[in-house]
Amino acid sequence: MDLKEFFPESGHIQRLYCDQCNGHLDLVFDDFSETVSGVEISINGLPVLHCPKCNEKYLPDDSRFAVIHLHEQAAKRSSDIVKVTRNKTNQDFGFGAVPFIYDSDDYKYIPGLKRPWDEGFLTPVFFNREVLLKYDSSPTYRLSFASTTYGEIRRGDDFSMPFGLNGNGKIVMWLGDIDRLPEAEQYYLRSENIESDHSIGSEFYDGQIECVFTDLSKEDDLFKARSEFLEACFKKFGSKIAHLDKEVFDLSVSFNAPIVDTEKERRHVADTLNKIYLESFDNKALGAVIKSLGGDPKSLGSIKRLQKVIELSCPALDASTIMSPFYILYDLRVAYSHLGSDESEEEKLKFVTDRLDIKADSGLMEIYPSLIEKLHESFTKLADSL
Repeated sequence: MDLKEFFPESGHIQRLYCDQCNGHLDLVFDDFSETVSGVEISINGLPVLHCPKCNEKYLPDDSRFAVIHLHEQAAKRSSDIVKVTRNKTNQDFGFGAVPFIYDSDDYKYIPGLKRPWDEGFLTPVFFNREVLLKYDSSPTYRLSFASTTYGEIRRGDDFSMPFGLNGNGKIVMWLGDIDRLPEAEQYYLRSENIESDHSIGSEFYDGQIECVFTDLSKEDDLFKARSEFLEACFKKFGSKIAHLDKEVFDLSVSFNAPIVDTEKERRHVADTLNKIYLESFDNKALGAVIKSLGGDPKSLGSIKRLQKVIELSCPALDASTIMSPFYILYDLRVAYSHLGSDESEEEKLKFVTDRLDIKADSGLMEIYPSLIEKLHESFTKLADSL
């Protein structure tokens, strides 16, 4: 290799995206061994940006400068061999009284994080996914999602904390943001704090660092609409009418649109959508809201209770029409789970397709996008009306 290859081209900025597939890169610590303009350079543990999809590797700017510096030192000593083992930086950025686990190399080598001011502020801190469950279950906090992998924790006007979910299912927050939290909150977060996996590429990174907001998938868009509806309910009724327990959260972040129409996939899709968008409603909370509006929740299931809330709080709305996609989803699960005779299953599916206004012989690949669209419309209309 020629030493000139390690000098960035004019105007070139190393970013966290692969040149081949445009996917996110992860930080890894690799062994570098190359002959650079006549000098054999070996570095153990050099920070490298790696694309897990293409297996392409890129050098962060500081890693480039390290190779250049070692070549210069070898030239001064008239040596043609350099072998070094890199030591991790292990720098304490001095944020807060609570000693969080983080890796200062992330801040120094992941593109876009290092700044000439507030050194260390954008250091990623990683947590178990379960850290969010406290915030969802407590009435003091609000947990909202711009997508299934990018959200925000709020507590009134006290604080707001953005977070992301990386490709390995870890929650990521910024060290500087954490430092602004009350000390008690920091100690709670510290209890779920884990070692860095050096993977930060996500919608969280894109939005926070690159100021890029890509078009959401239909699944992310639906989950966002659900979040906005729940937020509207909280503002109007002062109550959380749904919960995001671990199972629901795990399902929501791992769920993808079906790519084949098989019996197994039908059951999986219908069951997963039911758990996220129907079974997550809190019957007790809905009952309390109905009573506060002068109604009687007795003998009503969760969908009926939600409909009753809409009827009592928004009398101008056609509640039965706007709630129709929720009943369609329930009936689809019953049909695809074979909870009845073959004849009743066929009748139930026809009832589903009729209400979706699609062909009677439509399969999963036709039913699914139509249902997702109608659920999104309902959540959006409900949020707007409240």
